[in-house]
Amino acid sequence: MSLRMVGGQPFSFEFVPAPADLSPYLNSLYILRIGPHRIEEVLPAYSGQLMLASSGQGRMDFGGGFVEAPEDVFFTGPLTAARPFAIDGPALVLGASFTFHGWAALTRLPTVQNSDRFLTAEQGLGGPAGGDTHSLTRRVRKGEIDAQAALDELAAILRMAIKPLPAGHADLIQATYDWLSSSLNPEPEKLYASLPLSERQVQRLVKRFFGLAPSRLRRRYRAIRAATLLADPELSDARRLEVLQSFYDQAHMIREIREFTGRTPRLLASGKDAVGVETLGPQGYGVVELFAGEEAEQLGKEPG
Repeated sequence: MSLRMVGGQPFSFEFVPAPADLSPYLNSLYILRIGPHRIEEVLPAYSGQLMLASSGQGRMDFGGGFVEAPEDVFFTGPLTAARPFAIDGPALVLGASFTFHGWAALTRLPTVQNSDRFLTAEQGLGGPAGGDTHSLTRRVRKGEIDAQAALDELAAILRMAIKPLPAGHADLIQATYDWLSSSLNPEPEKLYASLPLSERQVQRLVKRFFGLAPSRLRRRYRAIRAATLLADPELSDARRLEVLQSFYDQAHMIREIREFTGRTPRLLASGKDAVGVETLGPQGYGVVELFAGEEAEQLGKEPG
């Protein structure tokens, strides 16, 4: 794949669909290549990631200054806001982007305590799977296996390491996805009413699995989905109005999109290549639809 330019430096970002049996757990797999210089960027409030870096060195500012990524293999916990990052190239990074269900089923770590941080492979995987990812990264570095074949092996490692969640936890996560997909601006009360739990229990469990209380989780998804839609040059005026009406006013929309994506709608719509912008495509976050339910039917929009 040819490299494009960001900040005068070359990069490529390729989404690779997750195997069908892993689709409840993964938004996608991906391959990131960066040329022989530093890229400084902003990553939107993205889901948990596992990254295998056969070359290059990265760092991210989680709100208290830049932190160096662990070497070779590491997790990035789900992000609660857009975060600046930098990568010194040349770099080749193979990644897996997790749904919140996948993060819980793989790591068993409470999201609320592990958002906005790096974790080592051993912290997130444990057992032989952590060592397997290090071994795979070394083979990529030595040229013994190419990136696509390495993603196939990574999927196999994850397939063995992921363990099903208890039914009650899986049901709560799915109910939260359904709630988020029901509207660009769903009311938390509808989530509470859909579950056989007290409001306090729902709030506690949503924070455990999603890292945020329902009200802020709604804001995160609304901002990222709005940014994705507004960046579409073919978005109709009617759909654009639907997005705007989910916020108090245009100023509120701009603030929210900037907080969760690191960019204004104008910058997102400019079409300039950027690593962070690439993650906003629908294939990057899969399980929550851009428009859903009545909105999808009214607007003639296929779910993202």
